[in-house]
Amino acid sequence: MQTVHTNKMNLNTITDYVTRQSLLGLLFSQVGAVLLHLQRLPIWLVILAISVFVWRIQVFRGQWSFPNRVIRTCLVLCSIAAIIGYYSEWYSLEPMVTLLVIAFLLKLLEVERQRDAVILIFVGFFVMASAFLFDQGIVYTILGIIVLWLLSACLMVLHGSQSRYLSQRTMRTVSILLLQAVPLMLLMLFFFPRIGALWSVPLQSSNAVTGVSDSMAPGDFSNLTRSGALAFRVSFEESQPPVASLRYWRGLVLTQFDGRRWQRQEINAPNLLKSHSQTIYEAKNSAPNLRYDVVLEATNTKWIYGIPYAEVLNNLLEGKLNSTVIRSSNNEILLRQPVTQRIQYSVNSSFDFTVRETSESLRQALLLPRGFNPRTIAMARQWRLEAASIEAYIDRVLNFYRQGFIYTLSPPKLGLNTVDDFLFSSQRGFCEHFASSFVVLMRSVGIPARVVTGYQGGEWNAADQYLIVRQYDAHAWTEVWLPQRGWTRIDPTAAVAPNRIEAGLLDTLTEDDQGLMEFRALPSFVWINRLALKWDGLNYDWQRWVLSYDQEKQSEWLKKILGEVTPFRMAVLLVAPGVIMLSFFGLLALRQRSKPVLRKVKLYHYLLRKLKHNGLDVDSSSTFGQLFSKSYACVPSKKQQLSELEPIFESIFYRSNKDIELQEFLRVKKIINTL
Repeated sequence: MQTVHTNKMNLNTITDYVTRQSLLGLLFSQVGAVLLHLQRLPIWLVILAISVFVWRIQVFRGQWSFPNRVIRTCLVLCSIAAIIGYYSEWYSLEPMVTLLVIAFLLKLLEVERQRDAVILIFVGFFVMASAFLFDQGIVYTILGIIVLWLLSACLMVLHGSQSRYLSQRTMRTVSILLLQAVPLMLLMLFFFPRIGALWSVPLQSSNAVTGVSDSMAPGDFSNLTRSGALAFRVSFEESQPPVASLRYWRGLVLTQFDGRRWQRQEINAPNLLKSHSQTIYEAKNSAPNLRYDVVLEATNTKWIYGIPYAEVLNNLLEGKLNSTVIRSSNNEILLRQPVTQRIQYSVNSSFDFTVRETSESLRQALLLPRGFNPRTIAMARQWRLEAASIEAYIDRVLNFYRQGFIYTLSPPKLGLNTVDDFLFSSQRGFCEHFASSFVVLMRSVGIPARVVTGYQGGEWNAADQYLIVRQYDAHAWTEVWLPQRGWTRIDPTAAVAPNRIEAGLLDTLTEDDQGLMEFRALPSFVWINRLALKWDGLNYDWQRWVLSYDQEKQSEWLKKILGEVTPFRMAVLLVAPGVIMLSFFGLLALRQRSKPVLRKVKLYHYLLRKLKHNGLDVDSSSTFGQLFSKSYACVPSKKQQLSELEPIFESIFYRSNKDIELQEFLRVKKIINTL
């Protein structure tokens, strides 16, 4: 094991100027630390960072001078004012991290001596660590390790423990130190008790992709589905996902309609399922179940997704800010706190369940605003009179959609009577157009109906056995109350574009609509798609097995290893890896000590023994010049041999790092024997 001895630092006594190589190392580490926050930094701060780097490089080249105190003060005041103006809540977490990054940047403009550089490095450690408050992905982890490596190397150079420059030896020493810390890190990760956070800080909403909203108007979903951002991933207990027609990831129920926009009814405490006076959902015992785990990305909303009837198995989710799962009277799964960071939860879904609905909920599902869509209401009532049953009326409405309607991402704008304009004029729309018009057609004839929003479908990663659901899988459908069956899912979009349900959005859109997407699919380059799925699978495994390693998983893992978790067995488990690590590093140390001694070192020790034999008091810490000066005075009769040996030893020790050949060794030893 390589040991590094560092001098104790006293900031008051460090007055040396920073070397150019040290400054370059600081610049690289600062760029890496800023890159960790780049996704969340406002554009004006990115411009400030570039300006600071350019200024400091010009100072480094001797072209510009350091900014004076007035300029630095103005930069600080303007930065604080920009933070207050940019963030709505400037005292929350994100603005404080931004302030830390600004301090890290501006400090670079006054780094001239080592004392300033040391302070900058310590601030850099905090900037690097604060990035993991927002993201702990693989890319961030790798970049964080690189920044840690650079900062540590700069700190070692400033201490002057081995070199005043960022040499290869310094980089190797820092790498060894970090590698030596890995076993301790793994020991603490897997065996140290996993406890919850002592406190939690909500993140800014501007960072999260909101996804499905709690309201819907024409154009909302067509805009959302232009994005290829990740919504969530799902892994199934039986490895294979359900058929595409069952992959309806239910989110919210929209019941209130003002003629254009559908909105969700606010769910207060009396609306929660806590008594038999409210709507009751019950899964049948004989119904087939589907067990799966969901890793949901940050949405900054309180609702989560599942295939109905969905029952979340763990009330304590693996996200820090989400403690309690609530089921609303509309069968929505809600959390008490918004999902401001990635969470994981387990779900058990039943495909067959019964519903005991209240008269008030059914009444809410019949309401329509007055004075809107008269042609739609008149046509619906006429069709209902001609239909023999509710089912026959629904079939006629679905057949109507199949005749001439077009599924498109770019429908024309609608007027005041949105449903009339859609059904009788444009007949071009996206899922929200079909769902909204269908519910109006149902409510117009006294059939309770409501809009449901969420996601439909997903891309199956066959290599890693999980489903990827993206924002372009966002979808809206309907639920209709049938007296004998309860709330029944009916998707009018499937009547117009059945391929949307079976194959997904990308295989349904025309070339013109695909040109409106924010990303470009590359179906012809199969290897690129496979590589993208492999990378996504790696990120998914990182999230499931590393970032989601909590107290529950730790307990299960320890039980598999120890059987029964007792204090004695835990002590043995903690001590055993320590003994193994100490033994390993001890063997390395012994191996280094047992390495063969260099021939030139043997000659040096042989010379010291000869000089001692001649009565010289030898100090092993003396230089060769001091050693031979004493030798000339102590043994004047051997001055000729000593003057011959002095340049030889200086040459073999100082001019080359290589050992001497055997012939040279024997020749020099012969001269030493003459002393």
